[in-house]
Amino acid sequence: MKLKNIVLIVTILSLFNGCYSKIPSYEAFVYNNNWNIGKSHIPKLNQKFREIYSEDKYIYRFEKPKGCYYGYLTNRDDKPEKVIGWIIISGEEFCKDIRAIGEII
Repeated sequence: MKLKNIVLIVTILSLFNGCYSKIPSYEAFVYNNNWNIGKSHIPKLNQKFREIYSEDKYIYRFEKPKGCYYGYLTNRDDKPEKVIGWIIISGEEFCKDIRAIGEII
């Protein structure tokens, strides 16, 4: 009985230790950013990052992870604003991410 409890505790601790066991990749970065296309939470929650990109688009610029600069594009005349695409501004070699927990790879 005690051996079962010890094995159960060790198993639970290894599952919930907070460490990622997956290696970051560019493909996961693209997948995570494509997930935001068509949604409006980026413009609503990040007004301080908004800049004018062209005469009909805004860009919301981010740096995550460090060295990877990218931005989400929205139409200026849409109400509410929705993400229509994203671009990497610089540092493509640093643009790596891990897929969200629960995603099927």
